[in-house]
Amino acid sequence: MNIYFTILFELLFLSSSILLLFKLRTKLGLAPLYIFLGAIQYLQALTGSLVSFQILGDFTASLGTVIVFSAVLFAVLLIYIKEGVSSARALILGIVISNLLITVLFKITYIQDLATRNLNRIEPFSLFTIDYKYFIIGTIILLLDFILLAVVYQFLISKIRKQYFFLILFISLFTVLLFDSFTFNISLNYFSEHFVTFLLGDIIGKTILALVFSFILYTYLKYLDTEKYNASFIANQHRDVFSILRYRKKYLDLKVEKQEVELKLVSQSETALNNISDGFVSLDTNWRYVFVNKRAGEILGRSPESLIGKHIWTEFPQAVDTIFYKAYLKAVESQETQHIEEYHEALDRWIDGRAYPSANGLTIYLADVTEEKKVDIENKMLLSLIETSDDFIGLASLEGKPIYLNVNGRKLVGLGSDEKLSASMTDFFPEHFTDKILNDHLPNIYKNNKWRGEVQLKNFKTGSLTPIEMSGFLIKDSTTSKPMALGIVATDISKGNEAKEKLIKSEQLFRRLSSSAPVAIFQTDKDGGCNYVNEQWIKYSGLSFEEAMGLSWTNALHPEDKDRMMHEWQETVSKETDLLTDFRFLNKNGMITWLSAKTTGLYDSNNNLYGHIGTLVDVTDRKKAEDQRIKSEKYLDSIINNIGDPVFVKDEQSRMLLVNDALCSIFNLNRADIIGKTLAEHVPLKERENFLKNDKQVILDGIENVKEETLSFDKMEMRTISTKKTRFIDSTGNKFLIGVIRDITEQKKAEVALKESEEKFSKAFESNVIGTAILNKEKKIIEINEVLTNIVGFKRENMLGKTAEEIGLFKFDSQKNLENENKLWSQFSKNGYVSNIELEYLMQTGRELFILISLRALRLNNEDHILITVLDITEKKNVEKELEKHRNNLEELVKIRTEEVNSKNNELQRMNKLFVGRELKMKELKNIIKELQSKNDN
Repeated sequence: MNIYFTILFELLFLSSSILLLFKLRTKLGLAPLYIFLGAIQYLQALTGSLVSFQILGDFTASLGTVIVFSAVLFAVLLIYIKEGVSSARALILGIVISNLLITVLFKITYIQDLATRNLNRIEPFSLFTIDYKYFIIGTIILLLDFILLAVVYQFLISKIRKQYFFLILFISLFTVLLFDSFTFNISLNYFSEHFVTFLLGDIIGKTILALVFSFILYTYLKYLDTEKYNASFIANQHRDVFSILRYRKKYLDLKVEKQEVELKLVSQSETALNNISDGFVSLDTNWRYVFVNKRAGEILGRSPESLIGKHIWTEFPQAVDTIFYKAYLKAVESQETQHIEEYHEALDRWIDGRAYPSANGLTIYLADVTEEKKVDIENKMLLSLIETSDDFIGLASLEGKPIYLNVNGRKLVGLGSDEKLSASMTDFFPEHFTDKILNDHLPNIYKNNKWRGEVQLKNFKTGSLTPIEMSGFLIKDSTTSKPMALGIVATDISKGNEAKEKLIKSEQLFRRLSSSAPVAIFQTDKDGGCNYVNEQWIKYSGLSFEEAMGLSWTNALHPEDKDRMMHEWQETVSKETDLLTDFRFLNKNGMITWLSAKTTGLYDSNNNLYGHIGTLVDVTDRKKAEDQRIKSEKYLDSIINNIGDPVFVKDEQSRMLLVNDALCSIFNLNRADIIGKTLAEHVPLKERENFLKNDKQVILDGIENVKEETLSFDKMEMRTISTKKTRFIDSTGNKFLIGVIRDITEQKKAEVALKESEEKFSKAFESNVIGTAILNKEKKIIEINEVLTNIVGFKRENMLGKTAEEIGLFKFDSQKNLENENKLWSQFSKNGYVSNIELEYLMQTGRELFILISLRALRLNNEDHILITVLDITEKKNVEKELEKHRNNLEELVKIRTEEVNSKNNELQRMNKLFVGRELKMKELKNIIKELQSKNDN
């Protein structure tokens, strides 16, 4: 038991000593570890095979070979994994060379010691006596073991996954120790009678030690090594299997290649910086120009060469104490990035600048955004104009996929502000209308650039249909005239249909969506975890949809922005506020994208926050301001000139700044004759005062004004108009008046005509002779007059909103009633009307009802209805029946009387015949009597 305890102690001592010295390498270097390994090499050389012990009672193992040698391999593998090929090679060569030197030194020392003992006649014994054959052969085999260890480990690490790292360590040590056992014993003990015993003992001992040392090394690397980035599983995977032999040449080649690449990168960097669209300036710690690219020179109005080495505030003293001066100073003092977007008075430009401090000075990116600012003001005016309308405004791709729908458009089709649009624009219309859109409307738009007509929109929630006056048109690129998108402007005309084609007031909302500048959209839960991103977000970030979920989206943040963005986002989430900031994405390919982010909260019906939604706008590649202006003008012309109503924008003096074709048309003037003028001089004084007064009031208080008024323009016929005016304030504080005019002259006339028509209809409907009712397309009664309720014997309130069957108007189990219904409705379906059919119904009370009924189709609220007129002819029919009855009774009486007369005649004839016969008989008797009397007389 003592020998095994000693072995265990020795094993733990050697392994812990190696690991401790390796752990202290950052403070002491690797020299102490190398010295320690040299010392145990001396121990191995000194003991050799002299010290041995029994394994399992029958097998002999050498202490030096089994434990000390295994500990050396353990140290070599540790250094190869953690310190790399060069350190491992140095250790291997050092051990081999030290072994050779120890051999020579031992020989010299042994000779000296032996001579000294002979002179002093001391029994010859020396600590420096070693088995040279054993030691030299062992050294050669040790060199082979080292090389084999590196090759086997590197092969396994490149083929086997990380979770099997312990198995890699064990197989590497076991393979080398097994190789060493066979090689060493065959070289030294092959001819010994104990060869098999030595070999098996060696194999058993080294197998156990391979398992133990593998466990110790695995535990250290996985759980005790705190220098994770020096740990080496992933790095080691990409080494060459024979890197232990070829590393030096590859290192020198890479060193030369690195120097060439560095020189090339410097040249490429300068070229790239001179070709970027933004200005780039580099200042040293003394505020002197180190580098200025061409674009920066253009913005600053100086050549880059004239600025190099010059002091920035000496060259531009007028910029001192400006916001740019303060921002640059703050960037240097705080070592934090500063962003400025401000008008630079000295340069007479709007500058978007970003200052990035470092230990070497300050790097500044400059972008001239003067034209973009002008475009931005125009866009805001356009957006405000769009937001003042009540119309349906939509934008779709050329393939018919909806891209945008304004607030009123969403309301019209039953979509909330956060609900996604459907996949196809045909989904907004009734199913039976799909072919018409695809085969008629869209080809018309592509061919003629526009289509206008009346269609119906479908409500996604209720399924109801809303009639609209729609204008569809192509939006084209102003340069190439290539179609880019489909625009739709529509007006709800349902109220006009409800009032028998009455005209109604509507306003148009517009929104320009640039297909060349798509927006990234993302959504999170209330804790800030991402649950949705669109394709543009994925494109900006370089992450997949799955990689962006939860808080993993932060992996796309640039390292320099990550801490700031995480802090701002946590503040936004915890305080339930909106976020407006700029930051960078760094994708997997090293591409940096600057983004402007804006988020807002999502609330449920109880006003509880359930998430956040945001947009990211790419502000890296700024387009030229002229292109932006052209696109803005093109969108403005394409959209507002497709509006049927006149639209205008005025300044604070009521002078026209922007008008559409409809406004030019209503005043019969060219645009050039309108822009810059008030047009008040063309109207009577009273109307002029009202116009200007309203303009000033809206400009002053900003309250939206909607007013109906008359317009008498020069010699034109007086018109009735409805004008809606709103105020817009741009970023510089300038106030503008935005208005929409609707000509409601015809509407007013229609209202008068409608009122007269309604009065006529009302008088006819309330007739006290004819029963009248109106049915909808489900045959439910929506209106009925008192005459008809009296005819059928039901109360009006019990009949409205119900069909005849639901009311129980008559017996539906009567065959006669069913035949009447079939006859009535089949004739209506066939002809579209029914005129004065006489029908007899058996009512639920058992009463027979005779009516004269007519049906006519009626269009109300843009829906089909049926007008029914009923005349009760029951009394007439009853009189006719009574007359028929009397006629039949009379005929029967005549018949009876005739029969009686005939009977009497027959009886009289019989009696006559009887009397005549009797007379003849009497006469005959008289003759017989006479004959008898004659005979008697004779």
